[in-house]
Amino acid sequence: MALVASDATPRAERARRISIVAAVVLLHISSYYGATRINAGRLATSLYDLAIPLDTIIPHLPWTWPLYWIAYPFVVVGGGAALLGLPAPAFRRAIAAFIGMTLAGALIQVLIPARAPWPDVPAAAQQFVHQSALVLPYANLPSMHVAYCVLAAAFIATRAHSTLVAGGAWLVAVLVSVATVTLKEHFILDAVAGGLLALAAFVWWRRGA
Repeated sequence: MALVASDATPRAERARRISIVAAVVLLHISSYYGATRINAGRLATSLYDLAIPLDTIIPHLPWTWPLYWIAYPFVVVGGGAALLGLPAPAFRRAIAAFIGMTLAGALIQVLIPARAPWPDVPAAAQQFVHQSALVLPYANLPSMHVAYCVLAAAFIATRAHSTLVAGGAWLVAVLVSVATVTLKEHFILDAVAGGLLALAAFVWWRRGA
């Protein structure tokens, strides 16, 4: 499949695409908010425990928090830039892939409600976010943090003109995925499920692009 860059995209079209990408970001925030509020209203006994023995072996490493938060500029800036250069049909299908992944992830989180591990003594940056009224530990499986990074890495690698850039994108996705576990933001199954959800969305896009 040959993907030709749209270097001649008019300014108005680029602005329209940026607004569409921004709308997907807002959809993710809204779906996260909705899923966490639905699950927070459930009895504690109705929440699944998704921990596996390996989760207890992996230590809490507070210093890995920068790797976790790098996901946001990586997905929005890196992933967004990769989408903006796609031909029109491929761009529309890519947006559909992101929307489908977002809605599927939120639905799974509601159907399989579970609580995140969250450490007793988080890193300072973690604690600040955890104490906010917006972030709750009830959007656990799949990890959409991982899902967005993996899907963004797939698009960046597809658009990359060098193996170094493509490899760097996948390295970021791997490091973010590991950080979600070492920060105890997610269990291993959450990270794996997020990665699989992203790969499924990308395969669907690739078949029709």
